[in-house]
Amino acid sequence: MFQIKRSVHVYETDLMGIVHHSNYLRYCEEARIAWFRSQDSFDTSVESVFALTVYETQVRHLAPAKYGDELRIELQVRVHLAKLFFQYRLSAGDQRIALVKTVHCRLDTNFKVKRLDKNLTAIVEKELWTETWL
Repeated sequence: MFQIKRSVHVYETDLMGIVHHSNYLRYCEEARIAWFRSQDSFDTSVESVFALTVYETQVRHLAPAKYGDELRIELQVRVHLAKLFFQYRLSAGDQRIALVKTVHCRLDTNFKVKRLDKNLTAIVEKELWTETWL
């Protein structure tokens, strides 16, 4: 399972030191881009990364992340038809912070879903999807 770690910064929090809800999707994006970069055979150019549109998001907040927390963001990915499904578990120490799902696809110029790149599909099909978190 792929994971990254990162600290919560002051600018991501409110006056009580609690992470603003909008930052959870940013943390997941950081993990997703790190996963893409870890795939040696995948093109991580701006054109390739931006070719994937966010189709759906879901965040289940379980506990607040706070300033100074060391977050662990675990990621798993699978492909189904023309969509990529990512799930993320965010934790601080032993505390589960959030469970997140994002769905991505490619769109043509008429905003119709089109097939994923064959290379990307081949990479994702090798990934282990252990369980459904949401």
